[in-house]
Amino acid sequence: MYIVLDEAREALFAERPAAWAPAAYRARLDAMRSREARARTMAGLWLLEQGLGMLGHAPDHLDGLGFAAGGRPRFAEGPGFSISHSGQLVACALDEADVVGLDVEQRREGISPRLQQWVAADGDFFDRWCAREATVKASGHVGLARIRAVVVDDAIARLDDRDWHLTWLSLVPGYAACVAGPRQSQPAAIETTNCEALINRARVE
Repeated sequence: MYIVLDEAREALFAERPAAWAPAAYRARLDAMRSREARARTMAGLWLLEQGLGMLGHAPDHLDGLGFAAGGRPRFAEGPGFSISHSGQLVACALDEADVVGLDVEQRREGISPRLQQWVAADGDFFDRWCAREATVKASGHVGLARIRAVVVDDAIARLDDRDWHLTWLSLVPGYAACVAGPRQSQPAAIETTNCEALINRARVE
């Protein structure tokens, strides 16, 4: 699931009270000084809430969101999920059966030749970067050293002596996106819906 934040949507999520969020997130939200960061965090949680509903989970399932020992947000009893944002795009991937990693990146100029060389010497920088980030997120242990350790070969990434299956997504022009998981997924079909009614409902909740 994803949403593009225009000025009105960003204001909506930035101004949403921390009391709406799961208890584990409230102190973090209250400490945020960046309006943009708060808006994107709230939007990600809202997408997660919508996704949980689509999978048939009760409305209060979001209240069970916490953090694993390494700081990764998780539910004690599924589903697996991953939230990512870049620029105006916020996205959330869910997997009822397993862990999942998602990364989105806004395409931009100015990537240094050295960075281009080690991330994607013979391919698209942002596609390869998203693949590395998504794989690391799926593994549950993040860090720059781990991003460097990922080996991408076609639609498979190798990390921690195991294979992670990659699916690249075309969500919004000007952005790259990739999902990683421990098993091969079905071909992705992107569906769109008018979310204004949901957003308007969020405005009054």
